[in-house]
Amino acid sequence: GEIKEGIYVKNWYGGTTSMEMFTFSAGEAYMIRNGKIAEALRPVVLTGNVFITLNNIDAIGSDLDMNQGGGCGKGGQMPLPVSNGSPHIRILKCLVGGS
Repeated sequence: GEIKEGIYVKNWYGGTTSMEMFTFSAGEAYMIRNGKIAEALRPVVLTGNVFITLNNIDAIGSDLDMNQGGGCGKGGQMPLPVSNGSPHIRILKCLVGGS
């Protein structure tokens, strides 16, 4: 389905979790207006409850893309190797903040 108005985010800088809450910082963010990617936004952060946000995913693309990965230092685990990736997803409702 088409997105009339929303926010398109990509190239994640990183994220954190604490129990069921999460925060992810986006490398790029753009407004979607009338179904088209429009102006760039200032850096944004997505945050919320993991389970509620997962429940708000209503579309998943078939374009899986993995990044090269990095390391996790949480709880003194460094250099625990980690990677991430995802196809495009559409989240109906998510808390978006920024400066």
